[in-house]
Amino acid sequence: MNRFNAIMRYLRRNPLKNVTPLKMLTAYPQVMDCYLAEQAEHWGILLLLPADAYYYDRLAYPEADYIVLMDYSSPEMLPGLISRIPADTSLVFKLQEDTRRAVSPHFPLTHVRSFYSYSSLPGHHYLPDEAAVFSGQMDERLLPLWMENGYTPEEIRQYFEDGAFSVAIYKDTTPLSTCIVFRNEEQIWEIGAVHTAEPGRRQGLAARVVKTALHHTLARGYIPRYQVQDNNTPSIQLAEAAGLTLAVKLEHWINYIPQQK
Repeated sequence: MNRFNAIMRYLRRNPLKNVTPLKMLTAYPQVMDCYLAEQAEHWGILLLLPADAYYYDRLAYPEADYIVLMDYSSPEMLPGLISRIPADTSLVFKLQEDTRRAVSPHFPLTHVRSFYSYSSLPGHHYLPDEAAVFSGQMDERLLPLWMENGYTPEEIRQYFEDGAFSVAIYKDTTPLSTCIVFRNEEQIWEIGAVHTAEPGRRQGLAARVVKTALHHTLARGYIPRYQVQDNNTPSIQLAEAAGLTLAVKLEHWINYIPQQK
């Protein structure tokens, strides 16, 4: 088994906990710098992704050199991982709280933002909305709504080429609310690009779209993921109203002082 497969095997032991490193490894294996340490029954993983590889990181962290992702089975593995992190570079650490607490004595870290990942409870079922339209093809009418959430046309087309599907509610032929379900990695599919046009707001359409997306995601045997930034109260309320539960909190920390814009 090569190193990449071994890392994926370890991370997939807890796919929701490790959804971000799994997603980045799946999307950018050619540019990711991967390190795996194994010692008896313990293991440690360090991933360094160039900060300009992923469109979100390019926009959010234009001064960064690398995105740092880590996981390990025992704190004993941490010193070896930290020794592999390049010195004198601008870094963005994307870590859960316990790992961040272990890493923070070694770097001058400043908190930037956090993201919540929600998922469904085992055995929970959702009924599709009769008015919601499912499609495995990209509908150009929906593209402006998805782009309002920061997605690029190229990114969306790639999602559909990789098996994504959309759910939307229309008034006649005009889209009112929509989302995309796309692959993060083999097991986990993300419900993203949730957007409701102004004429459809405050009618509960987004919840109907998301619940329908959850139905189709679970019917395919996937683990659903719904990600929100921790200050996005409406999206958090939507996730909770849809019966989702908080699975992961991922914190973003930087070791440099951003230039003032």
